[in-house]
Amino acid sequence: MSFTAVWPISVPGDPDAADELTVSAQEDVDTLLSRLAEPGAGPAVIEHLDRDLITDTEGLLGAPGAMKIPDHDVAAAVHGGFGYLTYADPEHDYAVLRGEADSPEFRSEYVDYPAGTGVPVEVLAAALKDFLDTATRPSGVEWREA
Repeated sequence: MSFTAVWPISVPGDPDAADELTVSAQEDVDTLLSRLAEPGAGPAVIEHLDRDLITDTEGLLGAPGAMKIPDHDVAAAVHGGFGYLTYADPEHDYAVLRGEADSPEFRSEYVDYPAGTGVPVEVLAAALKDFLDTATRPSGVEWREA
């Protein structure tokens, strides 16, 4: 099983700077989180390659019904020493982690993480390793509606 993560990077003079990593082994998750902790790295949009695609009936990426899109919405970030994760799929409404009370809010162009939704990076690593192996919402963490 594998997933692809794509994230923006803040680079002066280059509004389109981004990076990408395909994660197919447990140690790749650690590499991903190290790269997301680098200065200027934004949240990664994550697509599990072993999940179904669905028809884009709303026209999010073109004419309604013309494209196939992932059946899930997952984003992960590392900010201020904390790990952040969002998740939604047909069985689960959009949710964030129930994190450490002192974790700061983290806002980006794509996703916002409220204060109190950051977890230790090791907890985020375990959740993403679970997602890698199961292609389902990680179960070893607590979720709350966003």
